[in-house]
Formats: sequence, C-alpha cells, structure tokens
Amino acid sequence: MVQIHPPLPFNIGNSTVFKLRKIFEHTADAGITAEGSTLSEAFDEVSLAFTEIITGGKIPNSKINFDVILESNSLDSLLVNYLSHLIFLFDTEDFLVSKTNLVLEIGKVNTISGKLKGDFYDETKHGYGVEIKAISYHMLEISEGPPAKIVVVLDL
Repeated sequence: MVQIHPPLPFNIGNSTVFKLRKIFEHTADAGITAEGSTLSEAFDEVSLAFTEIITGGKIPNSKINFDVILESNSLDSLLVNYLSHLIFLFDTEDFLVSKTNLVLEIGKVNTISGKLKGDFYDETKHGYGVEIKAISYHMLEISEGPPAKIVVVLDL
C-alpha cells in the first residue's frame, strides 16, 4: 500500500522550500497531484512522486544521469509519454529518479528535455512500494497556472 504523506520540505541553499505533491489511492490504481510555480516544477514533482510509489516513499541518491528529450502535440500526451519513459527506464535499466532538471517548451509542438538524476534500484537499499505498469488518461489534468498543477492516475 502506498503511504500518503504531507508535503516534504527540501533544502535549497539556505532556505527550506515546501513542494506540493500528494499520492492518492484510486481503485486498483494510484494517483498523483503535483504543483509547482511553473509547469516544469510540477513535472519535477510528478517525477519524485513516481519514485516514491515504487520505493514506498524513499528518494534515492543522485548517482547516475539519463538525458531525456520528448515531444508531443498536446501537453496531456507529453506527460503520458514522459511518465511512460520513466517506466521504460525502470523496467530496462532499474533506474529511479531522485532529481530532475527539466525544460518544458510549450508551443505548436510541446517539448520536454533535460537531465534525470537518480540511482539504480536496489530493493534492500531503496525499499519497495508497488510497481507501476502504465499511465492512464483517466482524470488527467494539467493546468499551467500559476500555480501549475498536474493530476495523473497510474495503473499499478
């Protein structure tokens, strides 16, 4: 079962910033609600919630980098493609995201690019929550804000 927790504080420089992300239960699925001051930050928060679902709430250290470049005609499909890419990296490389540096370009063709930082999954070190099988368009919501907000349901 996925543990739902309040926003986690993150230290950035000398200040503590509260990021808003919440994992919610949905039938045999799990959902993520993520917010940020920009849509790129909301994508960052979705990435971390994705990892928390797999590990049962833990974020690994940043030891390995993967580059990502994806594009789509709609923001909805860009988000689904991005999260499907995270599933692909986990299934093929055992890679879990711990930090992202994403740039989101919105236009006729929407693009997300940047670096994914994280570690190779080790159940004894990172814990175990549940496996994510797919991303659903059901209840998918993207708001550019401010604040930017993403709601997405994951098939477990």
